[in-house]
Amino acid sequence: MKKKMLITGVSGLLGNNLAYYFKDKFNILGSYLSYPVSVNGIQTCKVDLLSEMSLKTVVRDFNPDIVVHCASLTNVDYCEMNHEITDRVNVTGTRFVFESIKERDTKLIYISSDSVYDGAKGNFQEVDPVNPQNYYGWSKYQGELEVTGKTGNLILRTNIFGWNIQGKYSIGEWIVHELMSKRQINGFSDAFFSSIYNFELAKILDLAIDQDLTGLYNCGSSTSLSKYEFALHIADCFSLKKDLIRPISIDDFAFKAKRGKNLTLNIRKLEKELNYEFPTLPQSIEAFCSDYYNGVHNRIRKEANG
Repeated sequence: MKKKMLITGVSGLLGNNLAYYFKDKFNILGSYLSYPVSVNGIQTCKVDLLSEMSLKTVVRDFNPDIVVHCASLTNVDYCEMNHEITDRVNVTGTRFVFESIKERDTKLIYISSDSVYDGAKGNFQEVDPVNPQNYYGWSKYQGELEVTGKTGNLILRTNIFGWNIQGKYSIGEWIVHELMSKRQINGFSDAFFSSIYNFELAKILDLAIDQDLTGLYNCGSSTSLSKYEFALHIADCFSLKKDLIRPISIDDFAFKAKRGKNLTLNIRKLEKELNYEFPTLPQSIEAFCSDYYNGVHNRIRKEANG
């Protein structure tokens, strides 16, 4: 029989992409809160992660072997302006997920963020100090602390892009949409990251599950780009006009929350543990583009309804 996997936040960018990737390998239950979603080949249900008893009931009835906790508030500026709800969702919600499986033989995989680092030096390793520059990063680190009390858990610090099922865009989708609409966009020439395409992340997570990997790891592409360079690579892959992309400094944009300028990740620890060559960021972008032309983004959205 297939093992059982519970994915929280299945209506979100990462949760849905992971459900799509793993649906043939695992018996999947995906939880959502405010955006009902149906995905071929998996079960979905509405679960309020802040209702501890409701969550425990779902876990008791489904009895998952693995929980992948993707549900999170991720809009950095929103989190900066709304501390209370950010605490409730990203910290208390994570605590309740942990409590629901603490006494069970269930592996918890917590999806954290590169925003736990300060973005000062880049090439961050897992042993580097945590020093988030905004409330979102702080809440994700607090979530990490909530799940460290059980042997066998896995924490991945990452930055992702992919294809949404909802009417909103990841950074990659936004760039494609704006350039296809022939609108000029800004790209930060002094903000660097090691973002990874969701389905490339899913391959890595698949290996980590097979090897029953535990502990804390950075997980991203093996190389980094500025967000300006990232946009240029996307324009190249999709044959869109690069002169619509204007390089600017992140300092010139009126964000509510402070951002670290160099959040690049050193992923060698995880790469070595899995004995797997991670994709470069251009390779991640190429996979993102290839899936678009193969209709993956349309299939993902067609399978969802609300």
